[in-house]
Amino acid sequence: MNDLLIYLLKVIAIQGVLYIIYALVFHKSGRHAFNRGFIILAIAVSFIIPLLSLPGLNTAEEIVETETPIWQEIAEFTSAKNVELIPVANVNQSASMSLFIITGIMLVSLFLVLKMIFSHFQLIRLMKHSDSVIKNGHPIYISKTENPFSYFKAIFMPEYVINSSSFDTILYHELVHVRKWHSMDRILIEVATSILWFNPFHYLYRNRLIETHEFQADEEVISLEKNSVAYQEILYEQSHTQYAMATANYFKLNTIKTRIKMINKTTKKSKWHYLLILPVFVLLAFSFAKKDNSTSIDFGKEVENVLDKVSGPTDSYTPSIMPVKNTNLVRLTSSFGERVHPILKKKKMHEGLDFSIPVGNDVMATANGTVVKVAKLKTGYGNLIKIDHNRQYLTVYAQLSGILIEEGQVVKRGEVIALSGNSGSSTGPHLHYEVRKINGKALDPIYFIQNYDFKSNTKVSESFNLKLSAPNQKLKVVIDAGHGGKDAGTSVSGIVEKEIAIKVAQTVAENFRDSKEVGIILTRGADEFISLTDRALKSKNANLFISIHVDATPNNETPSNFMSAIYYDGNEHSENSKKLAALMGREFSTLNSNFKAGMTAGFIVLKNADCPAVSLSIGNISNTASRNYMNSEKGIQEIAQKLSDIIVLTR
Repeated sequence: MNDLLIYLLKVIAIQGVLYIIYALVFHKSGRHAFNRGFIILAIAVSFIIPLLSLPGLNTAEEIVETETPIWQEIAEFTSAKNVELIPVANVNQSASMSLFIITGIMLVSLFLVLKMIFSHFQLIRLMKHSDSVIKNGHPIYISKTENPFSYFKAIFMPEYVINSSSFDTILYHELVHVRKWHSMDRILIEVATSILWFNPFHYLYRNRLIETHEFQADEEVISLEKNSVAYQEILYEQSHTQYAMATANYFKLNTIKTRIKMINKTTKKSKWHYLLILPVFVLLAFSFAKKDNSTSIDFGKEVENVLDKVSGPTDSYTPSIMPVKNTNLVRLTSSFGERVHPILKKKKMHEGLDFSIPVGNDVMATANGTVVKVAKLKTGYGNLIKIDHNRQYLTVYAQLSGILIEEGQVVKRGEVIALSGNSGSSTGPHLHYEVRKINGKALDPIYFIQNYDFKSNTKVSESFNLKLSAPNQKLKVVIDAGHGGKDAGTSVSGIVEKEIAIKVAQTVAENFRDSKEVGIILTRGADEFISLTDRALKSKNANLFISIHVDATPNNETPSNFMSAIYYDGNEHSENSKKLAALMGREFSTLNSNFKAGMTAGFIVLKNADCPAVSLSIGNISNTASRNYMNSEKGIQEIAQKLSDIIVLTR
């Protein structure tokens, strides 16, 4: 929906710019054929430019050359078909409003299109019920309308005009409309205006196009008869009002004053000044076209997405929605049923769902109810909330970082009750969510969530099988934020590699701040320079070493959007390092399908690390879309969350 809205806003903006230029520069130029072409071209260009895809203009600066890795295909590892359940759509409370708005727009558009079609058949009916005569070699329909008009090749005249002295002049005027196919212009502009009736510039363009048609016809008649005064007198005689059909060309439809002013205009602007519009088209293209790998707009899918998601809960006491407010970063990491417990390492029934989600995300009540328990436990569920829903169901929300309600409080569906966290016996930041019958029997929450779809996929591959920490021992992970201090790394447009790297590293550390299963060690916690040797020394007694960097593309290459993981293939940790790189490829492929995994023989931190180690490039700073994503709060959060999920999977 957002893509479609943005597209329409771009169309309107482009039409607005071009209309202002037309009104200020070309309207009174006297070049009616050029103006007609400009109007039609402006409308067409406004729809085309937002669909264009242009390459990014920025090139990388301050690129630091490093030893080129050997890229490898690891197809069996990098497949995205490994997550058991993937959320594929989220509908919030605005879905029904979006559907209402779209339906309203479509109904008005349908009405206007039907009205235009009705006008067409009115003209056909008028043609069938009118007598016809041949005048000056042309068939003329004698109509009961007040004024002459034409519609494609058909010319309609009231009887008093046929018998008047001005007949030949009026006939030639209408023949100009016929010969220049002005009715085709009218049909096209009426269709566009009927469908996009909410676009104000369509009405302005329509008026200017009709005006230009009349200017063209007036000009040719005067050129033939060489008597502008007599022609203006005829215009005045035909100036009384009449009912006008939308797509017909009426002899006097435009205001007489405007046409007379144009007739008496003595000079015309040069044809060459129309070339000035070319730089404007180029500027509009670079301003409103999509950049790099921007997602294309599928209009049918936009409407389909809304129409498919209007179902909702009918019973306010039945848990029916996702328990988290911001689902952009959510991934279902453990479903309902028997599983191997991640800490106890033995089969145990999992009586809820685990959603991987950053610490501090809003947690919502999934139905109306009363809070019956609030607890802050050191182990197990950690901070938890239990809500009674009208003595029908119980819901449980656990591993929280903050609780925003009290026992006995009445809550509504969608009300924020807590913040997600990593408390209790938790391997990583997530929300544990349960639905139970009032007698305590656990139910699968998947079947209750109505505003979110889940796609079933294959089980998580066992081929990684890293198990880097011993049972009942804390997993120690070194997160190395690349560069720092005097070594800024690569930078483009004021966006610097060292700053992006530290933001991701600190976010990962914050995700595991309360974890009893994972400990994060940062090689640097601020903007400071640390040698490569000292960074590698941090890996002593650690289970995992991850160095965060940003790639850049040399100037002679296309700045594509990619991520990469590099490992060292020459020490005792090489096999697990390779598996870790592949695991990253599998997990990050849901964020960026263009993921490369490779090995190198020379990166000091990888070669000297005392544990499995990988250098992770989180994007290409030379690519506009990738650069903006890495530098955004959303991008930092998503990358850090994926990295946190990967760390949990290595236990």
